[in-house]
Amino acid sequence: MSDRATANESMLEIAVNAAAAGHDLSGFRRVNAAVGMPDGYEARCRKCSRTAWVGDNGLVHSLLGNRCKG
Repeated sequence: MSDRATANESMLEIAVNAAAAGHDLSGFRRVNAAVGMPDGYEARCRKCSRTAWVGDNGLVHSLLGNRCKG
């Protein structure tokens, strides 16, 4: 599987889990990282403003809670 396919799979998984938790994600957008950090894709919840990030290789960093508090 290509890196892009892995990233897409991770973004889909985050979107499904976020919706189940009550989050309203804005959709993933490409972001350029700070020096020394990888680029990736970020989505923000319209209700609570928390974010989820996915790297090009599918690595995930999510600050979304188990239930949206927004």
